[in-house]
Amino acid sequence: MDYEILMPQFSDTMEVGRVARWLKKEGDFVERGEVIAEIEAEKAVMELQSFKRGLLKRILVREGQEVPVGRPIALMELGERIEEVRRPTAPPTEERKAVPPPIEEAPKVVPTKPPERVELPSGFASPYARLLAKEMGLELEELQKEGRLPSPAHAKDVEGLLRERYFTPKALELLKEYELRAEDLIRALPDRKIDEDTLLAYVEREGIPKRLPVSSVQKSLISNLSKSFVLPHYHIYEVFDLSQIPWDKDITLTHWLIKIVGDAMQFFERLRALFKEDYYLLYPHSNVGVAMAVGEELYAPVIKEVNRKGLKEIAQEVRELKKKAEEGRLSLEELQGGTLTISNLGMFGIRSFDAVIPYGQVCIIAVGMQDEKGMAHITFTFDHRVVNGFHGALFVKHLKEKVLDRNYIRFLKKV
Repeated sequence: MDYEILMPQFSDTMEVGRVARWLKKEGDFVERGEVIAEIEAEKAVMELQSFKRGLLKRILVREGQEVPVGRPIALMELGERIEEVRRPTAPPTEERKAVPPPIEEAPKVVPTKPPERVELPSGFASPYARLLAKEMGLELEELQKEGRLPSPAHAKDVEGLLRERYFTPKALELLKEYELRAEDLIRALPDRKIDEDTLLAYVEREGIPKRLPVSSVQKSLISNLSKSFVLPHYHIYEVFDLSQIPWDKDITLTHWLIKIVGDAMQFFERLRALFKEDYYLLYPHSNVGVAMAVGEELYAPVIKEVNRKGLKEIAQEVRELKKKAEEGRLSLEELQGGTLTISNLGMFGIRSFDAVIPYGQVCIIAVGMQDEKGMAHITFTFDHRVVNGFHGALFVKHLKEKVLDRNYIRFLKKV
């Protein structure tokens, strides 16, 4: 009996998954609960465990391929191991006569003939292959006699020969990156071997755009931000006096803000809530996301239970999450559960900006640069379905007071 292993849905927002790595190969026996593959989705890599026991019969999705949630990625033949099924059972009586094993004759091997390959005379080719060869000045029949083209020849055979004859290996890679046709380059640059420099010069002269693939992390970000942007939201723009916060390279302004905001969220339960159509899902603790860029990718891992943690613990956790993001080791658990995210671009000299609420959360705080007096522009974006304008204003007012509370700041510094 065949059992389909489907692309799982690890979260409510997951729509597609990518098979990062198969840990089992076709023909392997898999125990229930054994990890058979690693799946990348929602900016994290998760382990896919088997819910059944049996033989991994066929892998349907190769490593690196993306498929929608619920689509089959492998087939399993349910059952026990063959050696377990065929294990002989002991006879009911203890006395057994020695019976010589039957002499088995070796099976006769019947030689099989390989399928005959029909070779057509030179000159046979598809119409487009003929046309392409003529345009490129190739002697189709001669090349078939020399064995450099098959008979019959098709367009892909002629194109392959053109690539081999006119392009260096590096130039062939650039053809794919810029989505160029080999025959167009040969017409534009005749009577020469086209190398990397020649092709790049042609691309620059013609203003041809380069094809950049969208990673699975970026696809997830694009999908979630597109959903977030259409939700009813509003902004509150304020200038904060952050001069009382003694941040440095070890405990940065971002670390301080995570802690201060997390403490403030305990007084405003809507900032700890998620909208679920018919109800709000209210978390008891403050779970704060922090936006961080790693190369071309953007992540927002979540610091859980900020209200229970001190500054040093928060700073250490942020550094560990940053390292995991750089190594591609963030788990789904570390990316989920947040209701509010902090994005700090002030360190890059940005005065102020708006930010898009991460999908499923209710607020994002965009922090601009501090001036010489410690003043900073901060933008709050709220999900109006959860946090109305009145509660949003009270939350901002509370934060403005807390960052100037010297006793509170002094207490946090000691913890």
